Order: sequence, then structure tokens, then C-alpha cells
Amino acid sequence: MGQIVSANAYANNEVVYVAWDVDEMIEGCLGFEVVRIYLNEDGSDAMREGKPDRVTCASWVGFRGQRNPHWLPQHTGIWPVQKLSWRDLTVRKKRAALERRPEAAHVRYEIRPLGDLRDGMEPAPDPTPAPVRVVERDEHGRPILDADDRPRMETVDAYTGEPRPLGYLGPAISTKPVRVTSRRGPFRSTFTNGVLAAQWLRNVLMEDGRIDGDELFNKISDPEDPHRKYLAGDVLPLLHELFARDGEFFLALYELDDPELVELLLSHAERLHVILANTGQHDGVWDHRNASAREVLINAGVDIQHRMFNNATHIGHNKFVVHVAPDGGARSVFTGSTNWTSTGVAGQTNNALLIEHDEVAGAFLDYWHRMRADELAVPVPFGQSMSANQQSLRFRKDNEQPAEVRLPNGAAVQLWFSPNMQRRTKGTKTPPDLQEVYRRMRLAKDAILFLAFYPAQRGADSIIGEAIGIGRNDGRLIVSGAVSSAQAMPNYVPRDRGDPDDPDDDDPGRSPTTFFEDNVAIVRASRIDDRALLADFGAEKLVAKGNVGAIIHDKLVVIDPLSPDCTVVLGSHNQGFKASYCNDENLVIVTGDQALAEAYAVHILDVIDHYRFRAIQAERQAQGRRGWSGFLDGDDSWLEDYVDGRKGALMRYFARGRQG
Repeated sequence: MGQIVSANAYANNEVVYVAWDVDEMIEGCLGFEVVRIYLNEDGSDAMREGKPDRVTCASWVGFRGQRNPHWLPQHTGIWPVQKLSWRDLTVRKKRAALERRPEAAHVRYEIRPLGDLRDGMEPAPDPTPAPVRVVERDEHGRPILDADDRPRMETVDAYTGEPRPLGYLGPAISTKPVRVTSRRGPFRSTFTNGVLAAQWLRNVLMEDGRIDGDELFNKISDPEDPHRKYLAGDVLPLLHELFARDGEFFLALYELDDPELVELLLSHAERLHVILANTGQHDGVWDHRNASAREVLINAGVDIQHRMFNNATHIGHNKFVVHVAPDGGARSVFTGSTNWTSTGVAGQTNNALLIEHDEVAGAFLDYWHRMRADELAVPVPFGQSMSANQQSLRFRKDNEQPAEVRLPNGAAVQLWFSPNMQRRTKGTKTPPDLQEVYRRMRLAKDAILFLAFYPAQRGADSIIGEAIGIGRNDGRLIVSGAVSSAQAMPNYVPRDRGDPDDPDDDDPGRSPTTFFEDNVAIVRASRIDDRALLADFGAEKLVAKGNVGAIIHDKLVVIDPLSPDCTVVLGSHNQGFKASYCNDENLVIVTGDQALAEAYAVHILDVIDHYRFRAIQAERQAQGRRGWSGFLDGDDSWLEDYVDGRKGALMRYFARGRQG
């Protein structure tokens, strides 16, 4: 009889990723129960109301013959996990409420195999569905109102169908403790929860029986909306915390339109120094998106430089803030992929990193001053095209070498700034910042993980193409990633060549949603859009407004996250040639900090795992093939591919645990 032989958990400030492995088939295994155990500071089990504080993790998918019409969570002792990993998405968010638990939870996990209950087995929790109160709806899904125009409630079973009693097939195995926190030495690593293709969000929008065109965009644009606050995670609170500090702030921003962030800047107007770039062209006029915020900052007397390229070749793509203390010393820098827009903070996957280190902050401040000195002609009016506006050769020359900083914990930080090539349009020579990223990728021993928005068409001249090439040369290496743009997929077939460096959403060509080649797996952000396809799943949104836009906006590479020689690559840089040749960008490379690497790896795994299932479903649907039924398997056949090694390489890597 097989058994679980290893299990490990990894956390960032939003999600815990749990992975385990088995030595052989566990006969009759219908999945695994996953239990979260809260711990005291000394590592002992915490108590709540006189009992150990244990929470069986939530699950939403039942066995065939069972239905979940109200999309209510059961738990993994009733509907078990039929794979060898689990993302604990409710470690911060409560199952039945938007209230978020505070960070810094100290937890471990127990995983235990389950099968149909037989004589002599220890029974799992009673699967009888509990009575719950829900809104009564008509045949069109609209709430039925009472005489006071309030939704009428009714009592129903939490799920329908015959309960399936389960029992334990073996003992539980425990992970080591992990802490759910953003704090890792000099780093505060935070991630948005901006995955919009999600059933919980779809059900929120359907509360009134319909989804209006701009309903989601309006929600995420409202600073008081509770769903926006959940989707933004800790990114907005961290910015508020940063600006509460004494001193001055030096900002370089690409996009700025979020009402809460504009108001935050206005409340500190006299302490700001802002370089604000232009946004794209709309109806022939540039900078439509930033125009309102730009005017407000000007009227408030903010020290602002208008770094407006107003052409299709160059952009000021930074999104960073340097905090300078009252004594004049740079103390910290906030950077990452998060644009200061409502979609950036609450409608896309993004990351933000606060680095509390004088030397790192000082390098960013030096770059800010170099940009400030590299003045561009200011368009009059602001929306006028400026085809000649581009960075100077001197500015490019000054960015050719990185800043290098050694941290107290032994980790190293290398900082690159763009543009750093003398040529002003994209060329064929690999820029120095990407040469360094590629060099580190080629040293990978176990895994290369990445998230990308749109570094280049078909992933060429970018980290996507490089990762695929490295994976092809080393079949033992795990290469796994997710991309946002259809045109960034390596198997994309363009309909019209156009400009391969600029995504054209009106000319998508043919883009599969998956790229699987032996040890290389890449998926594209996708949604469930066929109500009849999967049992109780409903059609999801993919972007906040319209049909196009960034979905995965991260620009991340993590190399060997469980090794002391791990590397994290992040920043505003899209990690393709054009960013280095043409744009104002920052690229941060952190080597040797396992805690930070694990936090970023969890974010990447979270995004990949969410979209992988949807991408496979979309691919099968496009090919006219049958997809997943929407139900748990009724026997142990689901486990065979994991035991045979045909599936689960990534899970096994994380199940093995840390090295060194």
C-alpha cells in the first residue's frame, strides 16, 4: 500500500502552496484531505475555545451526481484534492466573508489520503450537506424581492446529491511550519489578488442576476469597494504605510489614474517629486489615461516633470518610489510591476516590492536624477504627437553598467536601468541586462519559473524564448510559465506581421492557449466561458473592461527557488529586447535569498495553476475535444499518471523541500 513520503509548504503574504509526493499507488485513493493548523510562536499548536485551532481547507468541486448550485465551499475531507498540491487561497480571506485575516499567521499543514469508507476505517468528517440560507432566485437567476424590496432568503442544502462517506487510507503527514507574511529581511514582498477569471468573483457580479458592461471596472475603481480591497491585497496598504513616513518621495510613473492613489499623492503634494510619463494614444490624442491626474497634480503645485514621448517607439515604463528621509538619505524603494491604475492594483496579477536598504534606494534615486536631467521637449498641448522624443545617448551610456549591492544576509542585489543600448530602436544584439538574466537562467539546476505580460511576439528575443531553449537542452530542468498576451505564446501564428514588438489586439492571429513540450509547460491566461461545459461552473470575466487588456501583468523569473543559489528577477522591465533598447525601465536581480525566492515562486505557482486548467479547457474546446467533466473522479485512476511520473514534476520538486 502506497503512502505519502514527503510534504512541504511555502508561503508569501497571500497564498500558501502545499506539495506532497507518494511512493506508489494508494489503492482506492479518491484524493487527499488538507488541514491547516495554526501555531504559537514556539511552534506548538494554537488553541481556540479549548481545542486545537485546525481548519480543513476549502474545496468547491464534488463527485459526479453531486451539484454545487450556489458555489458554496465544502472542505477537502468531503470533496478531496485529486492532485499532489494545493493552493490555500483562504489563509487570508475567509470563506464566507470578504474580511481578511491579518498577515503573519504561523501555520503548518497535514495531508491525509481518503477513500470510500469501509469497515475498519477511521471515518472522515460527516459529508451530510448542512442547511444554509441563500437568496431565493427566479428561473433567470434574478433575486426574488420581498415587500420591502429586499432579497428573499430560503433554506437549502449546501450541496445536492447523495453524500459519499469517506475514510482515511493512512496516517497524515505534516509539513514544516511556514509564516504568512510580506516581511523578509530588507524586503516587503506583496502581490495583488487580481485574478478576475474566478468563480467567486463571477458569483459576486451575478448577485443581481446579470453582469453589466462596466460593472467590474466600476467596482475596482471605487476605493471603498470591499471586493477591490481584496483584489488589491497588501499593495495599497503598503503604499499608504510608505507615504506616512517623514521625508520626501521621488516617483517615476508610467500610468496614473487610480482615484485612491491620486488622492494619496495629493495629500502629500508638498513632499513629492514626480516624473510622469505619457500613456498611449486614444482617438489621435496621446496621454488620455493620465490627463486628469496630470492636471490635478499641476494644480496642486506638485514638483512634476512631464516625461512625454508621445510616440509608438518609446515609453517611460517605470513604477517606482524612492523614500528620502529628512536627513537627505535615501532609505527605501518601492518597485515592481504594478501600475498606479485601478486595473493595475485590482484587475491584474502584479507584484510590488519594498526594499529597505539605503544603497539600493540610493541607486534608484541616482537613476531618477539621471532621468530628470535627460529632459524631453514638452508637447503643447500635452496630447500632441512627438515623434522625435527619445532618450539621449548620454543617458543610455550612463545605464550600461549595473549597481551591485551586498545585503547583510549574504544575498546580492544587482540593479539595471534602461535604456542601456546606444541604438534607439530594437536591434538583434542582446542587451547587457538580459545577458545577465540569460546567464543566470543557463545556470539553473532544477527549475525556471516565469510570468510574462508581452515581452515580444512569440516570446522571441525575451525570457520566454530563452527558457524554452534552455529546457530543450536540459530535459531534467523544469520550465514552467504563464503569459498574458495571445501574441506572446511561442506557438502563436500571426495573421498580419505588423509590428512584432507591439501587441495588436485587433489582429490576434491564431494563438493556442498551451505550449507543452516534454519538460517545458507554458499556458496563456484564459477563462471559463461555456456555461454548459463544466457542471456548476459559470462564465467568467477575464479583464476588467472590454475584451482586451493585461491579465497577467507580472514580469518575473525565479530560478531554482529551493536552492541557496536561487535568483529572483523582477521590476518594470518586460524582459524582452525592446524594453532595454527603447524604454525607461528598472530590473532588479536578487541572488541567494531563499525566503524571497520562495515568496515569488508561490505567486508564480498560484497564477500558473489557476490558468493552467482554464487554458487546457479552452484548448480542448477550440479543438472540439472533450474537456474535464467538472467532477471529481470516482476511483483511483486519477493518481496513476503521478505515480508513473507522467505528471507532477513541479509538485515533486516542491514536495522534496529546500536544499542547503
